[in-house]
Amino acid sequence: MNAAPEGLIWLFTNLGFPAALCLILLRYVLLTMGDKLDKLDQSVNTLLRMNSTVGKKDEDNKGAGK
Repeated sequence: MNAAPEGLIWLFTNLGFPAALCLILLRYVLLTMGDKLDKLDQSVNTLLRMNSTVGKKDEDNKGAGK
């Protein structure tokens, strides 16, 4: 989808205002949510790595206490 004025005019002319507005908003939401989902994925992966590290330390401490 072209964000230039000519592209927007084509959208409004050929698709109508409601359909063109839906496409514009959908593109915005997908781009915004994509960035947020990438950050969430990174945070979850970091949390999983930290959790597995803590779990290994707990197992080592239990083994050393025997």
